[in-house]
Amino acid sequence: MSPRQIDTQTRQDREQELLDAAMKLISDQGVEGLTMDKLVGSVPYSKGTVYGHFSGKEDLLLGLCNRGMALLISMFKRAELFEGATRERLLAWLFGYQLYARLYPMFFMLVITAKSPGVAEKASERQREKHIQLQAALSGGLLGLIQQALESGECGNPLNMTAEQIAFANWSASFGSISLLSKGADKCNIRAELMLEESLLMNVSLVLDGLNWSPLSSEFDYNPVLERIRREIFADEIEALRAEKN
Repeated sequence: MSPRQIDTQTRQDREQELLDAAMKLISDQGVEGLTMDKLVGSVPYSKGTVYGHFSGKEDLLLGLCNRGMALLISMFKRAELFEGATRERLLAWLFGYQLYARLYPMFFMLVITAKSPGVAEKASERQREKHIQLQAALSGGLLGLIQQALESGECGNPLNMTAEQIAFANWSASFGSISLLSKGADKCNIRAELMLEESLLMNVSLVLDGLNWSPLSSEFDYNPVLERIRREIFADEIEALRAEKN
């Protein structure tokens, strides 16, 4: 007897349900506590059904990473709508990134776990292909913005770096600032949150000033720009963070 076929929407809904259950396990027990047996025990599906969606823990982790990346892409697409000079628009991207990290810390950190060789090699081809597509979508807009800044001369680029190198410099400065300052930070501590934002802006400014990306931080006050970004682009995320404190 052949297995019962399900429609595409049902399959997608079930896959999201499995990812939700995996997130709950990671939240309760950490990444090391996530196993396929525990996942099977936490959902109303057979072992065969679960493995029909995800080939193993590594496939599941990459699936979670892909979910987080899709969410981040949706935030970055809104950042692209911000009006201003290229440096101001880049700031909207990076500000959105730290909001993403604060609202979805599990997704923020899972990207490192999912990119480890042991995970990528064991994940299914379907999840790997999806990951590549999401990476392209994630980087495409940012690289386009950087290229625009280079061509317009707004980014002086004294070291003659490529757009990819500039993107990596900004990502590493942002990821490092957020991950280090978020460790052990109290979500209800407003001072700690302000410290994170200020430190991120300072570290990114060091990178952008070094690239001679105008207007330089010594010549322009970016605080009103940040306020516009909060109000015009990420008001919902700001409100969600406030709600978490109540």
